[in-house]
Amino acid sequence: MVEYAAGRCNIGPRGRMRRATGGMILLAIALAAAWWLRSTEARDWTLLLFFPLFVAFVSLFEAALGFCVIFAERGVYDLR
Repeated sequence: MVEYAAGRCNIGPRGRMRRATGGMILLAIALAAAWWLRSTEARDWTLLLFFPLFVAFVSLFEAALGFCVIFAERGVYDLR
């Protein structure tokens, strides 16, 4: 069992894998949507891709660093 270190790690391997997988899927969807929007006449809508890209990169950074800000605020840690 891994000990909790405050401010260092509050996501276990399973949570990191879920965040990495979700981030990669959302990044792929956002890039496909960007390609589709650029190839059509809907170029004005590309600004809306900020939201899925933001969530994708936050998920990938959380997976890489093993730290979730929302978990830290709530005082939760899941090291399973």
